Order: sequence, then C-alpha cells, then structure tokens
Amino acid sequence: MNDAPFIALLGGMAVFCIIGALYFGLQMRSAKKETNIVLEKYIGIQSEVGWSDRLADRLDQMAWAKRLEPQLQRGSIRLRPSEYGALLLVAGAIIIFLFYQIIEMPFLISFLIGTSLTPFLSKMFINSRKFLYIQKIESQLSEVCRLLGSAARAGMSIPQGLELVVQETTGPVNQELGIVVRELQLGRSIEVSLHELLKRVPSRDLQVFVNALIIQRRAGGDLAKVLSEMGSTMEERKIIHKTIDATVAQARYSAYMLPLVSLLIVVMMSQMIDNFYDFFTNILGIIVLIIFVGLQVIGFLLIKKIADIKV
Repeated sequence: MNDAPFIALLGGMAVFCIIGALYFGLQMRSAKKETNIVLEKYIGIQSEVGWSDRLADRLDQMAWAKRLEPQLQRGSIRLRPSEYGALLLVAGAIIIFLFYQIIEMPFLISFLIGTSLTPFLSKMFINSRKFLYIQKIESQLSEVCRLLGSAARAGMSIPQGLELVVQETTGPVNQELGIVVRELQLGRSIEVSLHELLKRVPSRDLQVFVNALIIQRRAGGDLAKVLSEMGSTMEERKIIHKTIDATVAQARYSAYMLPLVSLLIVVMMSQMIDNFYDFFTNILGIIVLIIFVGLQVIGFLLIKKIADIKV
C-alpha cells in the first residue's frame, strides 16, 4: 500500500502547525517588546536591544515595509513588516519542501508553486483580517450612535461627542475615532478627518454614519433623533448580516475547499499514473499547469463573488 497521500496530509498539517506557531511566537515577541517600552517609559528599566531587533529596524525602513505596515495595521496583525516578511519566507520554504520532498514534484515546479502560492495566501490572509476588522467596527456603530445621541441631547457638539465615544468604547472603533479626535484637537476640519476615516476603513455602514454627521453639521436638525434611528437601523442590519452569513457559509467554505480538493486529486493521480509529474517538465505540461491554476483561481473568485451578498 502506498502511504504517499497519508504522508502528504500529515505534511500539510505539519506546515499549518509550524506557520501557526511562528505567527503566534512573533506576536508574543511583539507584545513583549511593547511591554519593555512601557517599563522603560514609566519605571526606567531599559531593555537590551539585540542584533535581531536592529536588523528588523533596518528592514522596517525599506519601501516595501512601509507599504506593508498600513495593511498590517488595518488587518489587526500585531507584527512588524520585517517579522511578517520573515514569516512569509519560512512559509514559502516549507511549501516548497512539502511539494518537493513529500509530494515528490520536480524542484522547478515546487519552487514555482511555493513562490506563487505564498503571496496569494498572504493576500488572502490580510484581506480576511481587514474584513474582520471592518466587521468589528460595523458591529460597534450602533453603540457609537447611541453615545453620540446621548451627547447631543446633553448639548455637546460633535467633536465633544466623539471624545466621549473614545472614552467609553474599546476595540477598533476606539482606535479609528481616536485618530479623528486627535486630528480635531490639532485643528483639522471635522469633514476632512471623517473622509480620511472612510479611506482607512471602507465600510458602507460607516459611510452612512459619516454622511449623517456631515449633513447635520451643514444643514442642522435634530441630531439626537437621527442618531437614535440610525442606531436602531444598524442593529437590524447586524441581524440581517448574521442571517446572510449563516445562509452563504456553505458556498464560502466551498470556495476555500476547491483548491484543496483539486490538490488532493492531483496527488491521487500521481499515485495511480507512473511518472505523472514528468509531464509538467515540458512546455505543454507547464501550459496545462498554468491553465489548471488559473481555472482554480477563477473558480475561487466566482464562488466568493456569488456568496458576497450586499445588504
């Protein structure tokens, strides 16, 4: 009996565990560094800076790191760009090793799969984290509306109400509105700050919230009543979103399983057909491989598009 599929499955599980361990290990390292900074600030205990931290500081000053840093922040990934880049290098090396040693594909094909699959998975991971970040903000908007409505009834202005919201809330909405409050304290226009908030967090619910504040500021009216009704509407939208998520969960997970099932079929065919991978060493085989990967990506995107229901 050929144990190659079983070994491949164990290898895939090992890759997942190793990458997960590295990710959480780097997160713990980042949290430890933040703790050392706080201790140095308030207690005066200075932590020793190692060669790895100095190297990470240099890498973080590069152009690619500066482009990556905002994406990590929006995705609530508590890793420095250099640490995330190192994690991607390790993940790519493990994927290449998995395909070359365990699945026994030619090294060139394994290398191409590893170097193309790693950035694709990285983009998927960051986008999923951004989506969760936006969802957390949207789930807190009803509470923000109630707090701002209470502040308006008490005679507070919009900037004062936003300060109250920052004091009373936690999580992503606290961070984003905290940026707005600090910009207002420095003299920036409230409309400009709110539009910048929309650029950082592209959310339809947040856009409705921001437009309501801007229109009320320009035209006047009963802001407390508007915010109260908006909070109730957002609570209803939250219930509808949860119902839709439960309905399309099967289609969404089908999109995630499609590449895995296709890869499993390829492994099974390699065990049934002698010298199966030799076909992909010539031009025709490479063209077939490119078409196969392209169709997998198209299928994944189509299923995701069908499952993405806007409310």
